[in-house]
Amino acid sequence: MPPQSTVGLTMADIYSPEYTVDPYPLFHRIRDVSPVFWDQRMGVDGAWMVTGYEAALAVFRNPKLSALRPQWNPNGPDALVRDEEFAGQLRALHSMMFTADPPAHTRLRRIARKPFVPAAVARMRGEIEAAAHELLDAVLPSGRMDYMEDFAMALPSTTMCRVLGIPVADRGLVWRRILSWGLVVDGGPLSKENPEYHLGKVGKYMDYFREQLGKRRVQRTDDLLQSLVDSWDEGEFISEEELLGNLMFLLTAGQVTTGHQIGNSTLALLAHPDVLATLRADPTRVPDATPELMRYDCSVQLTKRRAVEHMELAGQRIEQGQELFVWMGAANRDPEPFPDPDRLDPDRPKVQNLALGNGIHYCAGGQLGQLLNEVAVTVFAERVRNPRVDPAEVVRKPVPTFRGAHSIPMTFD
Repeated sequence: MPPQSTVGLTMADIYSPEYTVDPYPLFHRIRDVSPVFWDQRMGVDGAWMVTGYEAALAVFRNPKLSALRPQWNPNGPDALVRDEEFAGQLRALHSMMFTADPPAHTRLRRIARKPFVPAAVARMRGEIEAAAHELLDAVLPSGRMDYMEDFAMALPSTTMCRVLGIPVADRGLVWRRILSWGLVVDGGPLSKENPEYHLGKVGKYMDYFREQLGKRRVQRTDDLLQSLVDSWDEGEFISEEELLGNLMFLLTAGQVTTGHQIGNSTLALLAHPDVLATLRADPTRVPDATPELMRYDCSVQLTKRRAVEHMELAGQRIEQGQELFVWMGAANRDPEPFPDPDRLDPDRPKVQNLALGNGIHYCAGGQLGQLLNEVAVTVFAERVRNPRVDPAEVVRKPVPTFRGAHSIPMTFD
């Protein structure tokens, strides 16, 4: 049996308002007890909290750990809901590449990788820079904006709509579906309150993509959606739910996690005006500073694995079937690889952080996400003068898997 957790110490507190604003003190407290910590209050019947950097790396690189989520298998004993009405949504979630194991994971990454190869990403820089300037042109004369809505989310949304071939005018419609998708993936208290409601929204998300895919059968386009339709026709997807699940994942990951990262990076710079002044004085330093901004406050904080056989990790015995919560945000603040980890240091010696994961599940669109963050920070530092944000007005949702602000009211000169 796993050891009992320290009395009163639990990662379940991550959903409280205090740790929604700043989870890092809780991460440090749990890591100080053990980098692999048994928490009876997490998961279904308890789960391991992985907060240490080396332990997290070992998890990402261990083939004895599965990324599958049994609760999304509509035919399994742990199904999130047992209503046939939601079986299609669960199958779509169960088929997403970030929760797939080889060989399915290998096949899905190969199908989706075309727009994310380095040469293709590099060609997007000019267009992304132009879009960033255009977004700021629309708000700078007023002296105020909601940084998330008007810039941080709008920039990656515009880019991902172009990559996929989604009409930019549909961003608001898609966004309402994305919120429920994110809650289901997080699996926290908000998603457990009414899973049928959120799965219903996921179903509408799937219906939207069915409509878009149907248009490609009438008139061909030069975008990722057309490429995926062709892959479906050629038998590379095993089901329609697999295709739709991965479309939801690609658009959500490309838009939401990148938008959150831009917001997190900007809030970090506002809290460290000396670093912001340095980057403003020399924008050529932004590319080297971008990994540090992502380490300091990453937008994807949590992923999960399950042991397919008994194993040991950081001196702890992991039993077959037990779940591991890998907290990348905590691993990125581990003082062993990152001395003085709570300090934002653009000159920090280069150590691979885990903001984009590691191993076979390293983020497929990671290079594009870094480019978007880099361009956003550069253009913001260059053009927004004396930005002011009241931390009390920043709105966050208690969804720790996806850390980011929903709203950042900002004024400036």
